[in-house]
Amino acid sequence: MASGDGISLIELVVLGWSSATAAPAPIPIRIDFDAPAECSTADQFYEGLRARSDRVRLAADGEDGWGVRVRLSRGGAGVHGELRVVHAGGETDTRIVDATSCDVVVQALSLTAALALDEVVEVTAPLAPPAPPPAAPPAPPPAPPEAPPLKFALGAHVVVAQVVAPHASLGAALGARVTPHVEGPLSPSFGLSLMYARNDLLSGGDSALIQWAAAALSACPVRWQLGPVVSAEPCVVAAGGWLAATGRGISNPESAVRSWWSAGGFARAAALLGGGTALELEAAILVPLVHRRFTMGWSAETVGETPVISPLVGVGIVHNF
Repeated sequence: MASGDGISLIELVVLGWSSATAAPAPIPIRIDFDAPAECSTADQFYEGLRARSDRVRLAADGEDGWGVRVRLSRGGAGVHGELRVVHAGGETDTRIVDATSCDVVVQALSLTAALALDEVVEVTAPLAPPAPPPAAPPAPPPAPPEAPPLKFALGAHVVVAQVVAPHASLGAALGARVTPHVEGPLSPSFGLSLMYARNDLLSGGDSALIQWAAAALSACPVRWQLGPVVSAEPCVVAAGGWLAATGRGISNPESAVRSWWSAGGFARAAALLGGGTALELEAAILVPLVHRRFTMGWSAETVGETPVISPLVGVGIVHNF
């Protein structure tokens, strides 16, 4: 307890020692000051505290800080003062000062507060700023889109074939293809094509008009990538359809329609043009399963018959979806 109207020599020596050992980082504090009217103010108390210790500063708005509670009251001819410091480890005992005036009590309490704060700092670490929240882990990269289980393609080809010798027929083929999504050379595909050709588009002097319409099923078990844009694949094919022959150059032409069946194989080469579109070349060898022969007139002159091997070449555009 301290009393009287002045500050003793011992207090001045202790104050000087406290200032000499001041910590470099000031402690944030909040002052709770309650005094009678026309008495000292919280600013005067803080000025006295700062004059005795550079280890404190006023806490900023929203900042955690230690509490310094000061209570002054008049009693008779004197003034009674109480001080308490509230810190992270709890709070100090109440320090009491009695004197004849508010100014003397405030000066004494500011010294007492400086000593109390130094004492608390020796056993309590300074308040550390709140740790920043842990950084959110980086978002994982977006997963690549899954490849569809099946790929589809549509194509159109110009075809030249010899389905009835000795005539060559010109026509077109429309096809659809499905390919299971498999990485590597084992990439089978299955296709369906509708074909039509006739021999009078290449030569108009033949003795018979030959028309050919067929549907073909194909299977290509493997595909080789020969470069960045070129690929090749071997395939097998089975086809069935109709042959129609009409005699020409006679007064009463006759017509005949026969079924047509064949099986064989072909090779396909493709060059990617971009955007899923490719230029394709196909070369096939078909073996007719049923031999057909067409004759004309009373003499039964042969105007055409199915060859042992029917070659076919196609060039076209295919778009992959």
